[in-house]
Amino acid sequence: MTIIEPMYQVEVEQKLLRLGEQLETEVEGYGVLTVERAEAESEYKRQYHRAILRLSEGTVAKKEAIAHLKAANAYHAWKIAEAQEKATQQKLIALRTQIESARTISANVRASGG
Repeated sequence: MTIIEPMYQVEVEQKLLRLGEQLETEVEGYGVLTVERAEAESEYKRQYHRAILRLSEGTVAKKEAIAHLKAANAYHAWKIAEAQEKATQQKLIALRTQIESARTISANVRASGG
C-alpha cells in the first residue's frame, strides 16, 4: 500500500508555475506549427493545380490522378504538418486539464490550512 504524503501550498504553486511555463512553450510551438501546416497545404495546392493546368489531354479523373501523383510529396508534407498540429492541440488540452486539477488541489490545500 502506498502512503500519500500531504501536499503543501508551495509545492502546488511550484507545480502550477511549471505547468504555466510548459503551456506557454506549447502555445508558441503551436503557433509555429499552424503556420507550417498552412504553408504546406498551400504548396500542395499550388503543385496540384499547376499539374492540372499543364495536362491538356485525358479525362478529368485522369488529370486529377496525375496531378495527385505529381504533388504527392507536398501532400505528404501537408498531412504530416497537420498531424503535428493536431498532436500539439491535444498537448494543450492535456496541459489545461492538469492546470485545472492543480488549481483544485491548491484550493483544497488552502482550505485544509496547508
